[in-house]
Order: sequence, then structure tokens, then C-alpha cells
Amino acid sequence: MATTIPMGPQVEDDPGLLDLMLEDLHAGPALYQPGNYWANYEKILVPELRTSGLRDFRRRRASIVNTFGAADFAPITAELNTPPANPESNRRVRVKRLILELAQRVRPASRALRALGGSYVGASLEGVQQLCYAYASAYGKSNGAKPLEDFSASTAGNPEDVFDVDGRTYTTSMLQSYMLYAYCCRFANFDAIQSVMELGSGSGKQIEVIRKLHPHLSFFLFDIPPQLYVCEQYLRAVFPGSVVSYRDTRALQGIGRPVPGSIYMFGTAKLPELEDLRWDLFWNAASFQEMEPDLVLNYLAFVNRETRRHVFLQENMEGMHQARRRGEHGVLQRTTMEHYQQGLPDFGLVDLCEAIDLQRLRTSSKSLYSFSFWNRKGITA
Repeated sequence: MATTIPMGPQVEDDPGLLDLMLEDLHAGPALYQPGNYWANYEKILVPELRTSGLRDFRRRRASIVNTFGAADFAPITAELNTPPANPESNRRVRVKRLILELAQRVRPASRALRALGGSYVGASLEGVQQLCYAYASAYGKSNGAKPLEDFSASTAGNPEDVFDVDGRTYTTSMLQSYMLYAYCCRFANFDAIQSVMELGSGSGKQIEVIRKLHPHLSFFLFDIPPQLYVCEQYLRAVFPGSVVSYRDTRALQGIGRPVPGSIYMFGTAKLPELEDLRWDLFWNAASFQEMEPDLVLNYLAFVNRETRRHVFLQENMEGMHQARRRGEHGVLQRTTMEHYQQGLPDFGLVDLCEAIDLQRLRTSSKSLYSFSFWNRKGITA
């Protein structure tokens, strides 16, 4: 594993595209506007993008892009050359313990991690990265996913937490996106489906992983700006020629037969206008929980009707922090498991479990999220 990797290329700015997205968003129906949570962040993120652009956005600290997973920071580490007075305060001890605890849930991973675990207590940042890689790789194999060795992450946007394994590049955040994909491989055959719809696509990392491993798929991405803007610019840098820009999709009345490998960028308000749009797998990761239930149920009505086979959700099923009043941080009303069940009457819950979160392995806390997978009733794979 190399320790020195050249700086990644920059992602181009397109302020005109950002302005167009925001203009359309604010002119659209209330049900497709940001909820209380993201309306507050928009007030901060838009000025940041206008002033600083996208330069080094994957390593920019004190930035709002971090709120939707765009940044790739190196894990905080601590050396064990001198044992601390309180071992529980040492982050590296907790990293090792928690990775090994998680490994017990994935038996094929256990042997690999036991072999590595003792060597990396008190090791360098490189050791923590290798442990995370080993866990993600074993987890993917145990779930029948395409091997992690078939994937190499883009360094567009110049991430800070980037490392090399046998000539392939990764970040811990990208490994986490791979873990979500690998979980879904327990229940869905990605080689047998044709299309994925993601609502709340963030910066596009999840699509990068799946698109590189399954290039035959078509992707329909829906989000609000400025997240949608960051996502389009990033994916255009990663997949030149494959992204159908928001500038083009905003005028579309239908999709027809999508080109394999194409990535369509849509504003959320476009969803009810695309009557011929169908997809095999619907994907939402840590996005619905940031909306009020009326917004979520509106989207789920489309998901329930237009999804042919599968639904994947990663959410806090108890709902996220509730604001005391409009304009303060949080949601005005929590979206919970009951709302997902209400909004997906034609789907059956196949699996519900605690999310495996590599980003939280540096602390002693459990993940607040759950993974859940749903099949259209009568569909098994």
C-alpha cells in the first residue's frame, strides 16, 4: 500500500448551471422544495459554492459539502508508542475493537481481520485504512458482490483520505458506498436489472461505485440543488460523455429507452412529469430522514408505483433531530419506519438491520442508521 498519491484533478465550476437549478427549484411546487433541514443549509452552501467553487471540495474542512458526504477526510488516528493513562480514550484501540466486533457478523471477514488486527493496534493511518479495506473486501465477497478489487475510486475533487492498494485507489468514504452496494447484493442480482433510481444522490459517490462495477445499468438521479449541482459536476468528471445534464433533462417529457451506462440528472420537481419512467431498483441513503413526512410520502407514492423490483433505504428509522421551530436546525416532524411502511404498501420488507458504518469505527458509538431492503410483493430477486 503506497503512502504518496498525486493530487487529484479538479472538478470544473459551472455557476450558470447552479443558478439555473436554483431558479427552477424556487419556482417549483412546495412538495418538491427543500424541507426545513436543507432550507437552512442552502443559505450557507450556495454562497460557499459561489465564492470558493468546487476546488478541492473533497478535502475542504469547515465546509457544508460535508453534510451530504462530499468530503473525504483522513481518519483521526493516535499512536500507541506511549500507552495512554486511559486506554479507552485511545481512538486506535476503539478502531481495532469495533472493526473486529463487526467482523463477527460477517464470518468470512473474521479470519482476515484477526490476521491483521493485532498488527494494527497503534499503527499508522495506513493501518486503519488497510483494516477498513480488508473488512469491506471480505464483506463484499460474503454477500456475492462484485469484488472490491474490480473497483478503483476517482480522485477528482482532490480527496484528502486517499490510499493505494495494488495500484488501485480508494477512500474510506468510497469503501462505505461499496458496503451499501454489497449489502444489497444479498437480495438483488445487479447483473439482472437494467436501471437504478436514486433520490438524494448527494455528491454521486454511490453511483460511481455501482456504475463502475455494473456499466450496463442506466441511472436516474433526483435531488435538490446545490447537492444536484455538485453531483453533476463530479460525475461528469468521472464519466465523461455518460452524464445527461440537467440543462437537457429539464425539457424532457419522457425518457424512452435509456442508453446503457447513461446517468440522467433531474430536479425533484421533474418526477411527476416523466410518466414513462420506470426503474428496477430505488435507492435512498440518509435522505428521507432529513425531510418531513408529507414530502417523503409524496415521493414514496412514485416509488411504490414506478419501482419494478427492489427498494433500498438507509435511514434513522426513529427519525432525526426535531427543530424547536421553523428555521432552526432539524426537521419539523420526524419521518419514521411507520411512514416507510405506509408509503410502500406494494412492497414487503425483506431485511432490516443496523447499518454497518466504517466512518463510525473511530468512535465507540453505534450507528444511528438502519439498512432495509424491500421487494415488490411477488418478486424475490
